[in-house]
Amino acid sequence: MPAAIDDVLIPGQPVDKQRLRDYLRGREIAVPQSYGGIPDGVSDCSDAIEAALAAAPTVLLVPGTYRVSQPVVLGYGQTLMGVGEGSVLQARPDPFDGAAPLYSQTGWNAVEVVDGYAAIRNLRIVGGASGIKLFGRDGPCVKTVIENVSIWDAVIGIVLDGYDNPDRPCYWNHIARALIARPQLHGVLLTVDSTGDTPNANKFHDVRVYSLAAPMSGCGFFVSAGRFNNSFVDCEANLHPGAEACFRLGFSTDQNLIVNFYAESLGPVPGIRIDGGSQNTAILNLFSATGGAPIWDTTGAGRYTAFNAGHPVKNHLKRTELTEARIGRLELETAFTEGMASVTLDPARAVHLISAWTGPVTAELPDPHPHNGVVLVVKKSDSGPHAVTVTQAGGGGPDADPVRLGRRGDHVVVVSNGAAWHIIAARYDRPAAVWPNPTGSAFTRSLNADGSTLADVRAVLRALILDLKTAGILS
Repeated sequence: MPAAIDDVLIPGQPVDKQRLRDYLRGREIAVPQSYGGIPDGVSDCSDAIEAALAAAPTVLLVPGTYRVSQPVVLGYGQTLMGVGEGSVLQARPDPFDGAAPLYSQTGWNAVEVVDGYAAIRNLRIVGGASGIKLFGRDGPCVKTVIENVSIWDAVIGIVLDGYDNPDRPCYWNHIARALIARPQLHGVLLTVDSTGDTPNANKFHDVRVYSLAAPMSGCGFFVSAGRFNNSFVDCEANLHPGAEACFRLGFSTDQNLIVNFYAESLGPVPGIRIDGGSQNTAILNLFSATGGAPIWDTTGAGRYTAFNAGHPVKNHLKRTELTEARIGRLELETAFTEGMASVTLDPARAVHLISAWTGPVTAELPDPHPHNGVVLVVKKSDSGPHAVTVTQAGGGGPDADPVRLGRRGDHVVVVSNGAAWHIIAARYDRPAAVWPNPTGSAFTRSLNADGSTLADVRAVLRALILDLKTAGILS
């Protein structure tokens, strides 16, 4: 087809009628009515739409309801467009009912895109096994644009399928400003139905999946198979409580990007579910208003990165390297306790300053099980005679024994391994203990913080010197 009209109508030269005919034909927009289509929601418009697509690269659905009994198939560079919600493609016998979903499906997809550079714009699709399915049947299914489309009552709203030939992939497609309402299974599905490549590097922007209280058994978005920067930006899933997940990453997924995702459900539906095998997905700015976990990592492998996402941990960063960092101020969550005989240490506070001025204080560490890796600092802050004793829920203390902080400034630093609290740094006087000596006898040592006298300390030193002489170390 000529690139411009000047290539066809050249001043001073005769007009090549065939070139002019080809030029004009390439710019035609066909309507199904020209081929016998009646958009009344009852007449079958399948043949009329097929004939219109054969006659022109672009088919316009003027306002009306176009019922079809087979898929509308878009090939290379073809466009199917309407003028908004008034242009309805109905892929089932039953008309649209805004008050209730109708799932009288007949097994075909409403629209199939089987090659590249196609477009679907400005219309409503009702019913279908899939509202829109993209797959490389005739050629690489790439650079297709779907925008300003609503899909109602389909089993699956939009499917991107790697299909059966790696040389005809499903790459680089762009879906924007789309509503998928009342899907029966999934809103959006990325998959490989046969032996093709996974759908890669596809873009979803402002795509919303809503159950609208209709039953649903699958996911808002399900990347069953997909790699290399499939991105989902400003997308949303508001699902029935019986759904599986607002967003699910299957085992055959990696390096996907989820930005500003909104998840909502009244049931125990996870915001984002990550299956074993999925890796290197980045999640940024997740808002989850569901009864389930914001991020459910099913295996706990942690093979994802999250920033301002999840709860209670907002950021989940993998290996990070800083060549230079300047921190103007470092703040630690700190608790100060005074005038209490006992206190349970809050694991959300890193530092606990405890005054025992008015009497002895027992500071109890929380259950270590849910706090694996948590580090706590406990310090006696007063100069009075009373001690702060650090214990553990259920008895004992860090490293199995209570820790007595008797002097001002005494402190202990502990960490949980999920089973117990362990001391990793400390400054305090240890309690009395038994020291074996080289002669096989024993003596006790006790320190002044435990109420010992100077004579007790001298007795310990005399016993130690005696042992050293007996061993021949001192003469």
